[in-house]
Amino acid sequence: MTSNGSQTPVTIRSAKIEDLDQILPLIHSSGPIAWNFVFQEGNLTAFDFLRSSYGKRGNTISYTNHFVAEKDGKVVGSILQYTQPSFLFLTAGTAFRILSLYKWKATKVMARGLKTETVIQPPKPKCLYLGHIAVSESSRNQGIAKQLIEFMIQKNPKFKIISLDVSTENPSAIGLYQKLGFKIKETRSPNGWEGKIPSHYYMEKEI
Repeated sequence: MTSNGSQTPVTIRSAKIEDLDQILPLIHSSGPIAWNFVFQEGNLTAFDFLRSSYGKRGNTISYTNHFVAEKDGKVVGSILQYTQPSFLFLTAGTAFRILSLYKWKATKVMARGLKTETVIQPPKPKCLYLGHIAVSESSRNQGIAKQLIEFMIQKNPKFKIISLDVSTENPSAIGLYQKLGFKIKETRSPNGWEGKIPSHYYMEKEI
C-alpha cells in the first residue's frame, strides 16, 4: 500500500510495551494541543500521563489498543482502534489512571478531559473508530498513514462505518482522509473556551 506514488515497505503489528519510548512521541503528536491542555497539571506533563498509562491494560492509552508501523526496526507510525461498548470500560480505566497519577488534582484533569470530549467525542455504536494516527516526521509522505488506516479497516471487516476526528488546522491529514474515502460529517467547535484546542472535523467512511 502506497501514498503519493512512493513505496515504503513497513511491517504493521500490535504495539508492545517495549515500544513505549518510540510510540509516545507519535501518540502525543497526533494531537499535541489537546494532550497538553488536558494533562498538563503542575509539574506533570502529558508525557508523564502517557508514560504511566501506556504499559497498563484496560485504559484508552494502553498498548493493547494500539498498532504500529515498523520500518528498519524502528517504530515510525501509530494508530489505535476503539469500539463500543468496550470504550466505556476503557474510559473508566483511564479515570483510574488519572486518579493514580494526579491524586487530589485529578478532578481538574478530568474536567478538562470532559471539555475536550465535546469536540473529540466517544465512538458511536457499531462504528470502528481510529485515533492516534501519526507518522514520524522523517517518514512522512511515504504512504505509511494510508497503510495503517487500510490495515485497520481490513482487520475489522464486520464494521461498515469507519470514523475518526481531525483538527481543522491539519489540512494534509484532512486531504489524506478524503482521498481514502472519508467524508466530513460534522464540525465540532469549542464553546466558551476557544483557543484551548482547535475545532475538529468528525469524518466517516462507509465500506
